[in-house]
Order: sequence, then structure tokens, then C-alpha cells
Amino acid sequence: MNKKRVIENVAAPLVGVVLFIAIWYIVAAAIGIKIILPSPTDTIKGFFSLLGEKLFYVSVGRTLLRTLIGFLIAFALACLFAYLAHIVPFFKKVFAPFAVMMRVMPTISVILLVLIWFSHAAAPYVITFFVIFPMLYTTVSNAVDNVDPSLLEMTKAFRFSTKKRFFSFYLPSMLPALLTGASITLSFSVKLTVAAEVIAYTEESIGRSMQEASMYMQTDIVLAWTLAAILLGFLLEGSLLLIRKAIMRHYYGE
Repeated sequence: MNKKRVIENVAAPLVGVVLFIAIWYIVAAAIGIKIILPSPTDTIKGFFSLLGEKLFYVSVGRTLLRTLIGFLIAFALACLFAYLAHIVPFFKKVFAPFAVMMRVMPTISVILLVLIWFSHAAAPYVITFFVIFPMLYTTVSNAVDNVDPSLLEMTKAFRFSTKKRFFSFYLPSMLPALLTGASITLSFSVKLTVAAEVIAYTEESIGRSMQEASMYMQTDIVLAWTLAAILLGFLLEGSLLLIRKAIMRHYYGE
């Protein structure tokens, strides 16, 4: 890695983090009221205090599981519906109003309706699915539609099997767009799941723990749980980035 890339990929983000923490310290000191805005030091202390509690690991694990389940179900159905829309144009036109409605529907409306229709335990899964499904459907649908038509004609001319056509031509052409969209949506799913847990007051969750800390005016603990959610999002996005690099190296040698 050359010097320029080190500056761009490592030094620049570190400068941003240091600047953010410095501003945080200044604002917290200016306010001078811990209950309103604790300092970064207080937040870090609160975070390390959580690390000594069993509930922390259970809550983070359950939130992670809810996020992944909601995302994977939405991704699988988005792929199915996008494929159907691609091979059956009439289905695409019929489904279009539903996709648009789900995409433009206010998130708070989705949350409130789901809380009426489903149990509080199921709410985070359902909310995550309903909000991210139209995003993933649009991403997958665009990726499928943008596959080079001449490439598809060639596969038909040489009578490739459906399996070979998909894995050797469709999938490599769609991968860059699919993986980029999945990365963005997965990190968003963490925020969405935690928000749903707060409102649904879901047991053993980051959201519920944040809500309880807020009720007792423990702002440093609220921020510590927020830090845990941020780190969880970074972990998922980083893992997907590594998977993306491995897949792209396999197909494109990058």
C-alpha cells in the first residue's frame, strides 16, 4: 500500500474520528451537565461497565440475530420477486404499485401498524423486513435488468443449461450491484432493528436496554448502548466487505 492510499484509507478517517471526539469533549464541557451530554470518557466507562454484564452479550446477540433474520428473509424474497418480475413482465407491472407503496410508506406508520398486528417479540423482524424489502427489491431488480442482453443471447445460442447460465453469466454480472446494495441495506437494518426494539420494548435487546437507561436518565449508558449498536453495524458491514472482496477476487481476480 503506497503512502497516498495510507493517507486516504487510514489517516483521513482517523482525523475525522479525532475531530468528532474533540468537538464532543468541548460541547460536553461547555454544557457541564452529565445527564444532558456526558463526555466521551464517561461514555467509554459506561461501555466497559456493560462489558462486565451477561445481559450485554445476550442483548447484542439477540439484536444481531433479529437483524440477520429480517435481512436474509427480505433479501431472499427480493431475489425471488425480482426474478419473477424479470421473466414475467406482467407480474412486474402488477407488483409495481405494491413495491412503490412499501418504499414510500413512512417508517413510523409501518412500526405502529406492526405493533398493532403482531406481538412485540415478532415486531422487530417484521418491521425490518417491511422497510428494507422494497429497497432490496429495487436493487436486485435493477441488477437483473442491467445484465448485458447480448450475453444472454449468446448463452441461449450455445444452449447453456439454466444452472450454468446463472452461475457463469447472470451472477457475475449482478454481483457488484448486489453486494453494494446489500452492504448499505445491512448496516441500515441494524439501526432499524434497534429502533423497532425501543418502540416494541422487546426483551433482551439493545433497544430495550437503551429505553430502560433513558427512563432512569442514564445518558452515558444510552450512549454506551449506542456505541455497541454502531460497532455491531461496523462488524456486519466489515464482514460483508470481506465477503465481497473474496467473491470479486474469485470472479474477477480483483
